[in-house]
Amino acid sequence: MGLAVLEQRKPGTALKKGRTYQLKGRKKKGPAGGKSRQKNFDFDLGAVLKMLAEGTARAILIAACSYGIFAGYRFVTSSPHFNVNQVNWVGQQRLSNADLTSWVGPIVGGNIFQLDLNAVSVKLAEHPWVQTASARRIFPQGIHIELKERIPFARIQLDQVYIMDNYGILLGPEEKNFNDLPLITGIQEKNPQLGQNAANEEIIRGLKSMYYFNRLPMFKKNPIDTVRISNRSRITFVTQNRGMEVHMRPGTAEESFKNLMLVLETIGENEKDLSYIDLSFKDKIVVKHHKKVKRSSQKTKKA
Repeated sequence: MGLAVLEQRKPGTALKKGRTYQLKGRKKKGPAGGKSRQKNFDFDLGAVLKMLAEGTARAILIAACSYGIFAGYRFVTSSPHFNVNQVNWVGQQRLSNADLTSWVGPIVGGNIFQLDLNAVSVKLAEHPWVQTASARRIFPQGIHIELKERIPFARIQLDQVYIMDNYGILLGPEEKNFNDLPLITGIQEKNPQLGQNAANEEIIRGLKSMYYFNRLPMFKKNPIDTVRISNRSRITFVTQNRGMEVHMRPGTAEESFKNLMLVLETIGENEKDLSYIDLSFKDKIVVKHHKKVKRSSQKTKKA
């Protein structure tokens, strides 16, 4: 009997103990879990607040910098301390400062920062007489402009006589100061414009040939100064005193020079009396002397 009673009490006691253990377990877990969640929630909120504070600070800093830049820009672009009051022109020989200023437009009085130096350089380079141009700022109120003028090289007869440089650019109408430059005639060009390139293949060949002809001793005192391009198959060179003509075919300069040297070696001292040399034929060279030379030679033969 006693044993049976003891055995019957044990399950109840065990059940109570189990419930008591579960309650204790719930009490321990409940408060501990709540505190953990509260701690995690507090950490996330702090991070968000920190990000918001940093973002606000950055926005304020950007706004302050932007305003500073804007205020600085307004100051340097509107302050009279940065208005151009001097332009230094360097490199011009023929063109005057007034000519260049009139061509490029007003510079003095404008703000040094708002002046488009690239546009100034491009505008100057469009002038027929200007080959290259560059501009730079000299703070606080100066502009330095350096340019290179084109060099007159020859005259060319179109609708009127123009001056051109060694690249074939038309510089302007003929002037008395350049009357000693070589003259090119026989070119057909409609509505020529100053600054345009008028040098075609015939002109380039003619000028090159003239240059090499004038290096010969026979043309030293009486150089060739006129090139007539009558057609694509014939070029005529005329000396300064108009006493001698040389004819050749375009594109045969090297062969023509060789033939001319043979002629000069054959003629010898009588080269000064030549009035006509035709190198345009393929297999022959035509040479003529002045009439007085022929007469004198005939008198010598009779004697």
